Amino acid sequence: MRKQIWAIALCLTFFAAACGYVRDAGTKEEEARRSEYRLLEGTGLELAAVRIEGVDQDSGGTLYIVGGIHGDEKAGWMAGEILKDMEISAGTVYIVSPANRYGAGKDQRNTREDRDLNRNFPGDPDGCDAQRIAWAIYSDIRDKKPDLALDLHEARPGTQNRDALGNSLICRSIDGIGDLILEILTKSAGGEICSGAFTLYGSPPPGSINRTVSDELGIPVITVETFREDELDIRVRNHLEIAGLVMRYYGLAGD
Repeated sequence: MRKQIWAIALCLTFFAAACGYVRDAGTKEEEARRSEYRLLEGTGLELAAVRIEGVDQDSGGTLYIVGGIHGDEKAGWMAGEILKDMEISAGTVYIVSPANRYGAGKDQRNTREDRDLNRNFPGDPDGCDAQRIAWAIYSDIRDKKPDLALDLHEARPGTQNRDALGNSLICRSIDGIGDLILEILTKSAGGEICSGAFTLYGSPPPGSINRTVSDELGIPVITVETFREDELDIRVRNHLEIAGLVMRYYGLAGD
């Protein structure tokens, strides 16, 4: 299964490069605009975060991307891994993926201590593993002050106890990002991006990165849910195409 996943990721990397989402072989100048730093450094929960700077630092916004808060939601963290190799023309992008490193490695939703990371924000630096990871990511977003946080997930089919979110966006509030949301919804419905139309939902759950960062930091968050019944490559492409649109919206990448 892991070999299959990475084979798909390799194919999608070529797709992303062809669409201009990722760079070609890096020059020294390009590498200087890309750096890695660690969250929870020196612990068993250590996460690698990537910072990518555009050529033009006098324009463009700041975007923070988190993929794989739920470890078994492969499309989210695979898209994050691919985006770590992108080149942007302006502004700054931060990427943490997979946020739930243990869960991604075990293909399970929760952390090693069987906690749902997306119910433990803003976290606790001295708490359980999910609280410590949540605190590290929350603190980094607070320190970086992005214009928007993009939270990459996958939606399961509906059941008696779970709504069917399908391909959707979730926002605590659309204040300041209404035009962006409308553009994603319109272009996905019109076939310009993604495999089909996306739907908008509100009310992210308590303890989620979406609700907590929106309410406590005043930073808008878009959670992107891609539908689990689609093929993995389609789900990853949907994430990449929405991320590309968001980057263009904030002036990080050209048309």
